[in-house]
Amino acid sequence: MPDYIDLELSSPWLNAAGTLGFAPAAEDWPFAELQGGFVTNPISASRRTPAESRAVLSYPGGALLHSGLPNPGLRGVLRKYGERWARSNLPIWVHLLADSPDDVHRMALVLEEMEGVTALEIGLPPGAPADLALGMLRAAVGELAVIASLPLTAVGEPWIKQLPGLGVRGICLSAPRGTLFSPRNLPTRRGEPVVQGRLVGASLFPLALAALYTVLPLGLPVVVGSGVSGVEAGRELRSAGAAA
Repeated sequence: MPDYIDLELSSPWLNAAGTLGFAPAAEDWPFAELQGGFVTNPISASRRTPAESRAVLSYPGGALLHSGLPNPGLRGVLRKYGERWARSNLPIWVHLLADSPDDVHRMALVLEEMEGVTALEIGLPPGAPADLALGMLRAAVGELAVIASLPLTAVGEPWIKQLPGLGVRGICLSAPRGTLFSPRNLPTRRGEPVVQGRLVGASLFPLALAALYTVLPLGLPVVVGSGVSGVEAGRELRSAGAAA
Protein backbone atom coordinates (compact mmCIF):
# COMPACT_ATOMS: atom_id res chain seq x y z
CA MET A 1 0.00 0.00 0.00
CA PRO A 2 1.45 3.44 -0.89
CA ASP A 3 2.75 5.26 2.19
CA TYR A 4 0.81 8.44 1.41
CA ILE A 5 -2.36 6.54 2.36
CA ASP A 6 -1.18 6.95 5.98
CA LEU A 7 -1.97 10.65 5.54
CA GLU A 8 -5.47 9.93 4.16
CA LEU A 9 -4.63 11.27 0.69
CA SER A 10 -5.98 9.94 -2.58
CA SER A 11 -2.67 10.66 -4.34
CA PRO A 12 0.77 11.89 -3.23
CA TRP A 13 0.38 15.40 -4.74
CA LEU A 14 -0.53 18.40 -2.59
CA ASN A 15 -0.26 22.15 -2.93
CA ALA A 16 1.96 23.98 -0.47
CA ALA A 17 0.32 26.25 2.10
CA GLY A 18 0.01 29.78 0.78
CA THR A 19 -0.27 28.93 -2.91
CA LEU A 20 -3.92 28.18 -3.77
CA GLY A 21 -6.04 30.19 -1.35
CA PHE A 22 -8.41 28.96 1.35
CA ALA A 23 -10.51 26.38 -0.52
CA PRO A 24 -10.09 24.00 -3.48
CA ALA A 25 -10.74 25.27 -6.99
CA ALA A 26 -13.39 23.81 -9.28
CA GLU A 27 -12.97 20.13 -10.07
CA ASP A 28 -12.24 20.89 -13.74
CA TRP A 29 -9.07 22.88 -13.08
CA PRO A 30 -5.95 21.54 -14.86
CA PHE A 31 -4.40 19.71 -11.88
CA ALA A 32 -7.57 18.31 -10.31
CA GLU A 33 -6.74 14.70 -11.23
CA LEU A 34 -3.28 14.92 -9.67
CA GLN A 35 -4.24 16.56 -6.39
CA GLY A 36 -4.69 14.22 -3.42
CA GLY A 37 -5.49 16.86 -0.82
CA PHE A 38 -5.78 20.59 -0.31
CA VAL A 39 -3.68 22.69 2.09
CA THR A 40 -5.13 26.09 2.97
CA ASN A 41 -3.34 29.39 3.12
CA PRO A 42 -2.08 30.08 6.66
CA ILE A 43 -4.98 31.00 8.98
CA SER A 44 -4.62 32.89 12.26
CA ALA A 45 -7.06 33.27 15.14
CA SER A 46 -7.61 36.95 14.31
CA ARG A 47 -7.56 38.86 11.05
CA ARG A 48 -4.15 39.80 9.62
CA THR A 49 -3.61 42.59 7.11
CA PRO A 50 -0.99 42.45 4.33
CA ALA A 51 2.53 43.63 5.10
CA GLU A 52 3.13 47.25 4.23
CA SER A 53 6.30 46.36 2.31
CA ARG A 54 5.00 43.16 0.65
CA ALA A 55 7.06 42.02 -2.30
CA VAL A 56 8.14 39.20 -4.58
CA LEU A 57 11.88 39.48 -5.29
CA SER A 58 13.65 37.13 -7.67
CA TYR A 59 17.15 35.72 -7.33
CA PRO A 60 18.97 33.10 -9.43
CA GLY A 61 16.99 29.89 -9.07
CA GLY A 62 14.12 31.21 -6.99
CA ALA A 63 12.24 34.05 -5.36
CA LEU A 64 11.63 35.60 -1.97
CA LEU A 65 8.01 36.17 -0.94
CA HIS A 66 7.07 38.74 1.70
CA SER A 67 3.33 39.12 2.23
CA GLY A 68 2.65 39.32 5.96
CA LEU A 69 0.46 36.21 5.52
CA PRO A 70 -2.82 38.16 5.36
CA ASN A 71 -6.03 36.30 6.14
CA PRO A 72 -9.50 37.10 7.50
CA GLY A 73 -8.99 35.11 10.70
CA LEU A 74 -10.41 31.69 11.49
CA ARG A 75 -14.03 32.78 11.95
CA GLY A 76 -13.91 34.82 8.73
CA VAL A 77 -12.47 31.89 6.78
CA LEU A 78 -15.11 29.50 8.14
CA ARG A 79 -17.97 31.86 7.24
CA LYS A 80 -16.75 32.14 3.65
CA TYR A 81 -15.27 28.73 2.94
CA GLY A 82 -16.62 26.25 5.50
CA GLU A 83 -19.36 24.97 3.20
CA ARG A 84 -16.89 24.51 0.35
CA TRP A 85 -14.67 22.42 2.63
CA ALA A 86 -17.62 20.23 3.53
CA ARG A 87 -18.53 19.70 -0.16
CA SER A 88 -14.98 19.11 -1.36
CA ASN A 89 -13.88 15.70 -2.64
CA LEU A 90 -10.39 16.47 -1.32
CA PRO A 91 -9.34 16.15 2.33
CA ILE A 92 -8.74 19.63 3.74
CA TRP A 93 -5.55 20.34 5.69
CA VAL A 94 -5.85 23.63 7.55
CA HIS A 95 -2.53 25.42 8.01
CA LEU A 96 -2.63 27.22 11.35
CA LEU A 97 -0.62 30.37 12.01
CA ALA A 98 -0.25 31.04 15.74
CA ASP A 99 2.05 32.49 18.36
CA SER A 100 1.11 30.39 21.39
CA PRO A 101 -0.18 26.94 22.40
CA ASP A 102 -3.41 28.55 23.64
CA ASP A 103 -4.15 29.98 20.18
CA VAL A 104 -3.49 26.59 18.57
CA HIS A 105 -5.70 24.74 21.06
CA ARG A 106 -8.65 27.12 20.62
CA MET A 107 -8.49 26.92 16.84
CA ALA A 108 -8.09 23.13 16.89
CA LEU A 109 -11.25 22.71 18.96
CA VAL A 110 -13.24 24.77 16.45
CA LEU A 111 -11.85 22.91 13.45
CA GLU A 112 -12.58 19.49 14.95
CA GLU A 113 -16.25 20.33 14.39
CA MET A 114 -15.79 21.19 10.68
CA GLU A 115 -16.79 18.64 8.07
CA GLY A 116 -14.14 17.96 5.45
CA VAL A 117 -11.15 18.90 7.62
CA THR A 118 -8.86 15.91 8.20
CA ALA A 119 -5.59 17.48 9.36
CA LEU A 120 -4.03 20.51 11.00
CA GLU A 121 -0.71 21.68 9.61
CA ILE A 122 0.96 23.69 12.37
CA GLY A 123 3.18 26.54 11.24
CA LEU A 124 5.73 27.51 13.89
CA PRO A 125 7.00 31.06 14.51
CA PRO A 126 10.41 31.70 12.89
CA GLY A 127 13.16 30.57 15.22
CA ALA A 128 10.69 29.19 17.79
CA PRO A 129 12.51 27.73 20.83
CA ALA A 130 11.95 24.09 21.72
CA ASP A 131 9.43 24.67 24.51
CA LEU A 132 7.23 26.88 22.34
CA ALA A 133 7.41 24.63 19.26
CA LEU A 134 6.66 21.45 21.19
CA GLY A 135 3.93 23.17 23.22
CA MET A 136 2.15 24.34 20.06
CA LEU A 137 2.24 20.86 18.55
CA ARG A 138 0.98 19.24 21.75
CA ALA A 139 -1.85 21.76 21.88
CA ALA A 140 -3.03 20.71 18.42
CA VAL A 141 -3.24 16.98 19.12
CA GLY A 142 -6.83 15.79 19.32
CA GLU A 143 -9.35 14.36 16.87
CA LEU A 144 -7.56 15.60 13.73
CA ALA A 145 -4.21 14.48 12.34
CA VAL A 146 -1.43 16.92 13.24
CA ILE A 147 1.28 17.73 10.70
CA ALA A 148 4.35 19.63 11.92
CA SER A 149 5.37 22.23 9.35
CA LEU A 150 9.16 22.55 9.59
CA PRO A 151 11.26 24.92 7.48
CA LEU A 152 14.04 23.13 5.61
CA THR A 153 16.59 24.92 7.77
CA ALA A 154 15.02 23.80 11.09
CA VAL A 155 15.27 20.02 10.74
CA GLY A 156 18.58 19.84 12.63
CA GLU A 157 17.07 21.22 15.85
CA PRO A 158 17.46 18.67 18.68
CA TRP A 159 13.78 18.91 19.71
CA ILE A 160 12.70 17.49 16.34
CA LYS A 161 13.54 14.01 17.70
CA GLN A 162 10.64 14.34 20.17
CA LEU A 163 7.98 14.60 17.45
CA PRO A 164 7.08 10.87 17.24
CA GLY A 165 6.18 10.85 20.94
CA LEU A 166 3.85 13.85 20.74
CA GLY A 167 1.09 12.28 18.66
CA VAL A 168 2.19 14.11 15.51
CA ARG A 169 1.09 12.18 12.40
CA GLY A 170 3.54 13.62 9.87
CA ILE A 171 6.04 16.29 8.91
CA CYS A 172 5.82 18.86 6.14
CA LEU A 173 9.13 20.34 5.04
CA SER A 174 8.24 23.95 4.31
CA ALA A 175 9.86 27.04 2.83
CA PRO A 176 12.85 28.46 4.71
CA ARG A 177 13.26 32.18 5.30
CA GLY A 178 15.88 34.38 3.71
CA THR A 179 16.92 37.98 3.15
CA LEU A 180 17.49 40.05 0.02
CA PHE A 181 18.44 43.67 -0.49
CA SER A 182 15.40 45.84 -1.05
CA PRO A 183 14.77 47.61 -4.36
CA ARG A 184 15.05 51.35 -3.94
CA ASN A 185 11.35 51.92 -4.67
CA LEU A 186 10.13 49.48 -1.99
CA PRO A 187 9.31 50.85 1.48
CA THR A 188 10.81 48.69 4.21
CA ARG A 189 10.14 48.16 7.88
CA ARG A 190 12.01 50.74 10.00
CA GLY A 191 13.88 51.87 6.90
CA GLU A 192 16.03 48.73 6.75
CA PRO A 193 17.75 48.12 3.38
CA VAL A 194 16.65 44.47 3.21
CA VAL A 195 13.48 42.38 2.85
CA GLN A 196 12.91 39.10 4.71
CA GLY A 197 10.53 36.40 3.59
CA ARG A 198 9.91 32.82 2.45
CA LEU A 199 12.16 31.36 -0.23
CA VAL A 200 10.80 29.28 -3.12
CA GLY A 201 12.23 27.80 -6.29
CA ALA A 202 14.33 25.08 -7.87
CA SER A 203 17.50 26.20 -6.07
CA LEU A 204 16.07 24.78 -2.84
CA PHE A 205 15.96 21.19 -4.13
CA PRO A 206 19.34 20.18 -2.57
CA LEU A 207 18.18 21.57 0.79
CA ALA A 208 14.87 19.74 0.46
CA LEU A 209 16.58 16.42 -0.27
CA ALA A 210 19.01 16.87 2.63
CA ALA A 211 16.15 17.77 4.98
CA LEU A 212 14.20 14.71 3.85
CA TYR A 213 17.08 12.38 4.68
CA THR A 214 17.49 14.12 8.06
CA VAL A 215 13.90 13.49 9.21
CA LEU A 216 13.15 10.10 7.62
CA PRO A 217 14.78 8.21 10.55
CA LEU A 218 12.02 9.59 12.81
CA GLY A 219 9.63 7.11 11.18
CA LEU A 220 6.91 9.67 10.36
CA PRO A 221 5.46 10.25 6.88
CA VAL A 222 7.19 13.26 5.30
CA VAL A 223 5.63 15.70 2.86
CA VAL A 224 8.18 17.78 0.98
CA GLY A 225 6.52 21.15 0.52
CA SER A 226 9.49 23.22 -0.61
CA GLY A 227 12.03 22.98 -3.42
CA VAL A 228 9.65 21.02 -5.68
CA SER A 229 9.67 22.98 -8.92
CA GLY A 230 8.03 20.36 -11.11
CA VAL A 231 6.70 16.84 -11.44
CA GLU A 232 10.13 15.30 -11.99
CA ALA A 233 11.52 16.87 -8.81
CA GLY A 234 8.52 15.50 -6.93
CA ARG A 235 9.09 12.03 -8.31
CA GLU A 236 12.75 12.12 -7.30
CA LEU A 237 11.83 13.08 -3.74
CA ARG A 238 9.20 10.33 -3.64
CA SER A 239 11.81 7.81 -4.73
CA ALA A 240 14.03 9.07 -1.89
CA GLY A 241 11.32 8.32 0.68
CA ALA A 242 8.91 11.26 0.75
CA ALA A 243 5.32 10.21 1.39
CA ALA A 244 3.90 13.12 -0.62
